[in-house]
Amino acid sequence: MITVFIDHVKRLNFKFLIGLGAFCVLVAAVNNIRAPKEKSVEWIGGQEILKGPE
Repeated sequence: MITVFIDHVKRLNFKFLIGLGAFCVLVAAVNNIRAPKEKSVEWIGGQEILKGPE
């Protein structure tokens, strides 16, 4: 069973998989830029921290 998995991994085209991942990131960035302001998300930065009770 393990040898079948290892043989399958050896046959994968890693250049294609890396290219596909880069393409997905690029398309996601373009989609976020084209989306209206209220529907786009922040890529850098964290959540806004709300003030706690005083």
